[in-house]
Parts: sequence; structure tokens; C-alpha cells
Amino acid sequence: MNGKTPLDRAAFSAEIERRLREEATVTILSRDGEVLQIVAGNQPIRIDLTRFYNAYAQAPEHLDLVYATLMRVIHQQTPPREANTFADVADRVMPMLKPIVLLNTVFEKKLPMLAYRPFLADLIITYVIDEPHSVAYINERHLERWGIGEHQLHERALANLAARTKDRATFLMTGEGTQRLIVANTQDGYDATRLLLPDLLASWQPQFPGKMVIGIPNRDFLIAFSDADEEILTSIAHQIQLDAVQREYGLTDQLFTIENGEVREYRWE
Repeated sequence: MNGKTPLDRAAFSAEIERRLREEATVTILSRDGEVLQIVAGNQPIRIDLTRFYNAYAQAPEHLDLVYATLMRVIHQQTPPREANTFADVADRVMPMLKPIVLLNTVFEKKLPMLAYRPFLADLIITYVIDEPHSVAYINERHLERWGIGEHQLHERALANLAARTKDRATFLMTGEGTQRLIVANTQDGYDATRLLLPDLLASWQPQFPGKMVIGIPNRDFLIAFSDADEEILTSIAHQIQLDAVQREYGLTDQLFTIENGEVREYRWE
């Protein structure tokens, strides 16, 4: 690649995928834009190539060095598999909403089944170890090794998400009355998953006339709005439908609301 026209983001991601497919220790599950789902050392790992591309763009002649750095990061993403106790990783456990079809991929690849909890709208709650450049999914073998149940894992993951949200999350709030919008835009990979924080969402409810409606069309987007104006409701719902299929990391076009302190699927009246 040296001496040639620098690769754009899509070409860079494709080149990294090609190289990884030649690695005996890495199995590619999928690539969605700049995000790779791989298995390394029998451990499912999610790798976001954004930072690696940014490093490459600064010095395209050093593609091999960037790739070598990526491989070091991949090989470092094995703490969950090596950790002897849950305490070793508890501070980095996070929940992550994913489409239920992910389980089919895991089954077809004959990988250890993920630790997960069914959610709503064909989504599941998976659990990951949060790393600087990636996440590693937690599977049933980890729970056996650590001697914990899914309930303990779930409670710790939600507590960590709530703490991170309080410390780091940013929300865009615009409009008043029926035009009020609240958008999660932290861009840390957990914006949509903040739907699992009903106390946070309930604190927004008084700002909306009618029912508060929530959409999570993709991983990095959560929007809350009112259903009091049917035209606004229909317009935003339509955009959520489009984004769920057109944007990267799509999740669902189902709308949600809060009822009695719990997240429920929103039903049109």
C-alpha cells in the first residue's frame, strides 16, 4: 500500500478485514462499516476501527504499523477469558443491547453461548467487558468460571452503566411542549442501551405532554419525544424506521415508553 493513494475509511476497513481473515488466530464474524465482530482465542470481540483509521490517516505510509498495533490490541482483549474471578473485571462489565439474531451467528460458529437476557422488540441484553478500543462479550463459560449467575452479572452491568451515564453522558435537549426532544449523544457505544435506565428516563417524563416516547434505531442514538402531537409523532417514528435499516449498528424501529417505572413497548392508540 505504500506509495499509493491513501485509503478512505471504507477501503481501510476492507483491507483490515482482508488481513485479519489471513490470521490463523482470528475468525471474522461480521463487519458493519468500521466495526468488526471477531473471535480471537475463542473470545468474541468487537473492534471499532475508527481510531485505527484516524491513526492511519495521519501517516498512510505506516499502514503495517497500524495493523500491528491493532493485532496487539486484539491479543490484549483476553482478560475476561483469563480472569479467575469476577472481581477482576467487575468494574468494566457493561450491558449492550443487540438484535436477537446475534445468537444465530454464535450458534452457527459453534462458539460458547453468550450470557444474555431477553428484552423487548427482538432485542437481547448482552454483557461485555469494556476496553479502550473494543469490547469482549461475556459467555456462559465465564459465568461458570467465576461462579456467578446471570442476575448478579446483570445487576452489576446496570450499576456500571448508570455510573458512567451520571459521570460522562451528554444529552441534547431542544424545543418545548409537544416539540420537546431529548437525544443521547455521548457516542460511547451505549447510547441506545441507556434505555435500560428507567430512573433516568422517568426523570425526563415531566418535560413531555402526553406520553413520553423513546426510539433507539441504532446503537449510538436514543431519542425521547412526546406523542401529544400526532403529526410530530408520525414524522419522528418514520425517521426511526428509516434509520433502523439504513444506519450502521441498527437495532429496532419499535418505539418504547415508561409505564409504572418500567420500559414497555409503545402502542399506538
